[in-house]
Amino acid sequence: MKRKVGFLTISVIEFVAAAVVLLLAVSLFSFIVDEMVVEKGNLFDAEVFKFISSYISPFNTQFAQIVTFFGTGTFLIPAYLIIIWYHVKIKKKPDAIMVAIVATVSLLSGWLLKDIFHRPRPPLPLVSGAGGYSFPSGHSLGGFTFSGVLIYLLWNSHIRTSIKWILTVTLLLFGLLIGMSRIYLRVHFASDVLGSLLVTIVWLSLTFIIVETIEKTNRMR
Repeated sequence: MKRKVGFLTISVIEFVAAAVVLLLAVSLFSFIVDEMVVEKGNLFDAEVFKFISSYISPFNTQFAQIVTFFGTGTFLIPAYLIIIWYHVKIKKKPDAIMVAIVATVSLLSGWLLKDIFHRPRPPLPLVSGAGGYSFPSGHSLGGFTFSGVLIYLLWNSHIRTSIKWILTVTLLLFGLLIGMSRIYLRVHFASDVLGSLLVTIVWLSLTFIIVETIEKTNRMR
């Protein structure tokens, strides 16, 4: 009985924490949309570009182009398919379905939000070929979501806790690096990347709440 009470207490705490994070992310996203996208307040974005400009070099540009590749569908789609196939193979079908849904919604939400806000891209990009609207950053959204999915799966595995923490930090840095590469290459504003991070937090928090609610309901049957 104590075990059950302990489990329920932890579940409630996690549920409330996810709900709070969700609400905070929605609030911050709304603020960015209002102040930087709708009202076109660009002081924050201009300061970030100014800071990064001192680090521009041929080597850094090439490195940023390599990093930004990991936020493209060319990398993410095969990566997600491998993850889904693996979880089906080890008979973890719910995880495979969750990954498929999260990946699909992430992609669709990026397209939808771009079409809603119609924010032009920054002037003077360091690379050519970036088309469409700027807000939010699709590459960053893809990178953040992929990192978040891997972190979730990681903490639901039987890997040692110390390794989980090391890999979690690595994955967080991986996602942030993709976002930074988009700003460095001047194909997105910093607020585009921040908006993508917040969209990812909203969607992953909501997914966590839904998944945990379903699992808790199943356990109580």
